[in-house]
Amino acid sequence: MGEIRIKSDKIAVYHITARVVQRRRLLADVQREVWVRALHRAADFSGVEVITYCCLQNHFHILVRIDPAVKRCDDAELVGRFRALYGSAKAMWCGLDAAGLAHALAHDPPEAAERLRERLRARMGDVSEFMRTLRQRYTKWFNHTYDTAGTLWAERFGSVLVQDTPWLVGLVAAYIDLNAVRAGLAELPEDYRWCGYAEALAGNGELCRVLAECCPGEGGENGALARYRLLMLGKGAAAKRDGTGGRVDRETWLEALRAGGELLPHQLLQLKLRFMTCGVALGSMDWLAKGDGAAALGKLRKPPGVCPLEPLEGAGVGVARRKYRGGGAVEPTDSRTA
Repeated sequence: MGEIRIKSDKIAVYHITARVVQRRRLLADVQREVWVRALHRAADFSGVEVITYCCLQNHFHILVRIDPAVKRCDDAELVGRFRALYGSAKAMWCGLDAAGLAHALAHDPPEAAERLRERLRARMGDVSEFMRTLRQRYTKWFNHTYDTAGTLWAERFGSVLVQDTPWLVGLVAAYIDLNAVRAGLAELPEDYRWCGYAEALAGNGELCRVLAECCPGEGGENGALARYRLLMLGKGAAAKRDGTGGRVDRETWLEALRAGGELLPHQLLQLKLRFMTCGVALGSMDWLAKGDGAAALGKLRKPPGVCPLEPLEGAGVGVARRKYRGGGAVEPTDSRTA
């Protein structure tokens, strides 16, 4: 998980990770279904664009795009976002339902109405507030349903700031959608119900659109999704159901490195890549040194070092990480907690 956290004051992409307390496998099928619904409700409320996600038995990954400007929403949009999160039930927030909020904003004294607006807007367009909303709402449901108490999540969530370019966002998205394959829970990503790619193929038009933007080119949305699949699995993957899911084992990776060879992108993504979750920021070396990535890193009291990534060195990609131990940052695994 991320060791420190940075935020951009511009539109930014974040790879977010969080674990269940004591890494317990508390997220069975029903719990993951509820988590996915909670994710979309929290995103709609917070004005966050979900690019993709993967929820496993003891942790989850989310890739989001956040625009701080969504805080500047009018009253109608504010009430709509409120309804997306809280529904129509009474006394869900400060004793107000959606209709009560709309009435208060329109008819309360100006100072009181503005305080309501600011309290709600402060929870929007911010990665920390988005995660607080998601985790607290889900924990409340879990504790109520199973008659438990206390926190469900192990620690502060981790986040990596990702340069917002299609190919790099697509790379991180593909890594996330392949989590279940890497962990041996599915042969192909579309076989795993609780990931963004599977939901997109099942008919979520918004996820289809966002994932397609990661692989622009000819053929419209269908062509883009086909290219995204090639990025994840390589050629011939559609017919491959031999139980391996196309995974690359540790020895294959080591032999390739000893021979001075390179792994293809879809092979690389089958490995656990520490820089995807343990860095601070991921992007081109120029972006990390002089662009928006550098501006975000400069806000830290002790900015981390920036190093090139050997697996992506030819593309000029680097990672900012405080305790960086090597350019490769690749950790092959077939663990179910990958």
